[in-house]
Amino acid sequence: MVYKDFTQMSVWQKAKTLLVSIYSVSKQFPDDEKFSLTSDIRRAANSVVHNIAEGYGRFERMDKSRFYKFSRGSAYEVISQLIVSTELKYLKDSEVNHIIDSYKEVITELDLLIKTVENK
Repeated sequence: MVYKDFTQMSVWQKAKTLLVSIYSVSKQFPDDEKFSLTSDIRRAANSVVHNIAEGYGRFERMDKSRFYKFSRGSAYEVISQLIVSTELKYLKDSEVNHIIDSYKEVITELDLLIKTVENK
């Protein structure tokens, strides 16, 4: 599918929605996590969204793929950080299970996007 710009990509739209969710749930973290876990999870969630946009803007297909792969790795990083957040009792499983499942959907969509770009 050809998109007019990256904002039309469903994977970017999902990742952006998740970014907003991450900002919301990370507000519950203790103040002493401000420069560690809070910062890390927000940075990783931002990376998912913005690497999709940057990949879209790249001309070379392998360059596109590289940025989509960065985004994929950052999605896994967010999942890991959410799991740790529940272990530390900062968040409840019920708060993060849907977010984790949604990040897995983003990863699946990125996998398809990467394969499509690399097989052109």
